[in-house]
Amino acid sequence: MKLLNQFSYTELMPVLSTEGMRALDKAAKEALAKDVCQTDAPIEGETCVAIEAGYELMKQAGAALFQKVVEVLDAYRGTGNAPRSVAVFVGGGNNGGDGLVLAKLLIEAGIPCTTYSLAAADKFQNEAKMALDDFVQAGGRLIPYSPAAESLSQAGTAPRTPRFADFDLIVDCMLGNGAYGELRELYAAAVRDIAASNIPVVAADAPTGYDSQEHVRREPCTRACETLLFGFPRLDAYTREGGPAFGEASIAPLGYPAGIVEQFSENTFLATEALIPQMLSERDDWGDKRTQGCAMIVAGSGDMPGAAALCTQAALRSGAGLVTLASPEAVMPVLQAKLSEPVFVNLQDIAGQDADSTDDRATALSPAHIPQILEKAKHNQALAIGPGLGSAECTRDAVIEILPQVKCPTVIDADALNAIATLNKTSASPSSGAASFLHSIASAAVLTPHRREFERLFGALPTNDIGIPKLLRDIARNTKKVILLKGAPTFVASPDGRVFIVPAHNSGLAKGGSGDVLTGIITALLAQGLSTCEAAVLGALLHQKAGRIARTKMGAFSMLPSNVINALPQAFN
Repeated sequence: MKLLNQFSYTELMPVLSTEGMRALDKAAKEALAKDVCQTDAPIEGETCVAIEAGYELMKQAGAALFQKVVEVLDAYRGTGNAPRSVAVFVGGGNNGGDGLVLAKLLIEAGIPCTTYSLAAADKFQNEAKMALDDFVQAGGRLIPYSPAAESLSQAGTAPRTPRFADFDLIVDCMLGNGAYGELRELYAAAVRDIAASNIPVVAADAPTGYDSQEHVRREPCTRACETLLFGFPRLDAYTREGGPAFGEASIAPLGYPAGIVEQFSENTFLATEALIPQMLSERDDWGDKRTQGCAMIVAGSGDMPGAAALCTQAALRSGAGLVTLASPEAVMPVLQAKLSEPVFVNLQDIAGQDADSTDDRATALSPAHIPQILEKAKHNQALAIGPGLGSAECTRDAVIEILPQVKCPTVIDADALNAIATLNKTSASPSSGAASFLHSIASAAVLTPHRREFERLFGALPTNDIGIPKLLRDIARNTKKVILLKGAPTFVASPDGRVFIVPAHNSGLAKGGSGDVLTGIITALLAQGLSTCEAAVLGALLHQKAGRIARTKMGAFSMLPSNVINALPQAFN
């Protein structure tokens, strides 16, 4: 089992801001130039050596872009002998230089390529000028981009004849990372012409029209099917605002010196499915069921027994050797009919006084059940509380009373989070009640809110996802709890200041019960000895992978949370 802090930056990549990426690029060029000059003295300005070092990085970026273009061409046209052709749009900066390296490689590979330039040849400078010279020497020719007349108007309602029907793919290398503000008219016209062509687009580093300073899509904005990010990931590519423009994002590592990279880490990391095999705990083939981890789940109510069943099934499918399900007495017949593998704890009503029900048997968790739960919890390595508990007053009281008494790591989800949020109503400030209560809980815990649950607990989220890591980082530090904010993407914040981005966007998971499955997975991982942070990140990755597998089989419309559970065996292997 490998811990998150044991992965190299090439395995668990740091997510950098636009400013951070530019600063890293500059420092890397200077470091590479010093290596060439064999000096420790500062390299001032754009010296020939620094420019040559920058061009080496540009050639790496262009080569990676070439591989991506070939991959996309093969995917869209097959690998047969059908003619393939590419239109490359370049601006006059370094992003355009990346495009010229790509165009040169396409020419050398015999792939028909037309290069449209939005800048005059004399505008290319430094590394981009070197790329232009090599491109021309390889037989390339810049074609000045001339927009269609209708593309020069802002009125996008007029029908436009596609101009690029002969191409199989368009590559956007016009502006790249760091561009901001409204597009100049020539660039806006190019984006409109590209959109009208209805041809797949690969963007280099960032789609033209995406504002990297305000982190919004301007109008117009390229909508790429894929974007290749150079060096390291940036959060823009995975947010609800940026994702539709970036499309599927992939990373092209560049030859940055390792010591330089560590200096620019912003303590935010991209967690991908490639981490799963190394993060899984070792199975003890000689151990018994308790050796594999014991997990307890407190869930379910008269109206929502299904949440308890889904959570329990997910825990059982995620490696726990023994899973105990504690649920109110009236819910037990339903759960016992649905489930065969867990141990059941029948939470009996004492004198029928605690639940908000006229039934003689309790249908909701109440303070009278706490002794039963705590006695059973002593024999478990992890506990989950919340799925399907409901909002009865007695349930809220029970949650508030029991959490400070639980000794093992805990996953707090759903109605347990809502119960804690009610403390804000009696607090002087909007979030101090819930935050203070969570801070007072001594045991380690993972909170798994969706956005509405989060806002009930801690107040409004930023309107743009780009501000979420900082907010979660602060809350995780203040509460000393791991915060997993579900959504697209999913964010995991650790009390030590690290934030992990899980780049999931699957509408098939946006269904009632999916969160219960995630809670079961994380609880099982905790029971097997993972820390709260490792369990949250790995659980989110397994949930994402199983969801992707279920979507492939069932489709986003028809897949259910139970299909995600059924896909867990493949997700673990």
